[in-house]
Amino acid sequence: MDYLQLGDSDLQVSRLCLGTWNMAGQEGWGPENDKTSIDLIRRAQDSGCNFFDTAHGYGKGRAEALLGKALAQDDRRERAVIATKVMQCPPPRLEGQLDAALRRLRTDYVDLYLVHWPWPRGDLRAFMDKMSEMKQKEKARQIGVSNFNLQEMEVAAEYGVVCLQAPYNVLWRQIEDDILPFCRENGIAVTSYSSLAQGLLTGRFSRGSEQRAGIRNKNVLFDEPVFTKAREAAAVVDAVADEIGCTSSQAALAWLLQTEGMVAPIVGISKWGQWQDNLGALDVRLSDAEYRRISEAGMQVWEMLPADGSMWGWKPR
Repeated sequence: MDYLQLGDSDLQVSRLCLGTWNMAGQEGWGPENDKTSIDLIRRAQDSGCNFFDTAHGYGKGRAEALLGKALAQDDRRERAVIATKVMQCPPPRLEGQLDAALRRLRTDYVDLYLVHWPWPRGDLRAFMDKMSEMKQKEKARQIGVSNFNLQEMEVAAEYGVVCLQAPYNVLWRQIEDDILPFCRENGIAVTSYSSLAQGLLTGRFSRGSEQRAGIRNKNVLFDEPVFTKAREAAAVVDAVADEIGCTSSQAALAWLLQTEGMVAPIVGISKWGQWQDNLGALDVRLSDAEYRRISEAGMQVWEMLPADGSMWGWKPR
């Protein structure tokens, strides 16, 4: 496993981050039971992963509690970098939200505390003041944000955020024009969620006949006519993978890992073999031509989508 500094902080994180959204109990989305999830978390850590992502909103705290239980064994908490997220709320409620998360996570502090979504009707500066207070009280080692636009990032940067978590993959390129350059210029690390586009970039839909089902039906990448074009782009990823001797997932993750400013793609798994496959991406190196080929195929999908849209068709109002 490789490790990088998380922005301008003292945190060293693994280049792959294990996400826990799919471990929050949604039927047909993640591991078959909590015991399997706990085993996957521990095995991932034993393989070198030290970076784990969760949120209050994942199963109303269920994913946080499960992660806390998994890392309560021996010295696992001390070896982990835990990121959790909170929706922007009235500032006086924030500390109580964090205290509840700490209880679920079975820890006295969280390594990285992120604003999950900005609330358009809320006072962002007042909320960021409270986030900074949580760092001063040592309940959070560092603070960050998720799903922020450029103007919101400019405010967040004033408060010393070290990380932006954003939707980003070969097909979804929203942050490329302005947000990603801003983060590079200001020493803010970027971690991607939906790194494999909910499985679209794994070959499951482009190489086979798997059908859209469950929570994926809420993702705009799975709506027609975008879905057909996305499968065509995924087929380009498949072809590059075949040519260089890796899997489709590894090629798609290698593209992310080779994108300047990207520190750690977040990946969710339901089986151990998926994590092993993802680890192989660390050994894949795309040539400049291969990187461009994948980029250009994905951009044809992104150009079909609204630049200010949401991958899940939802934003706080």
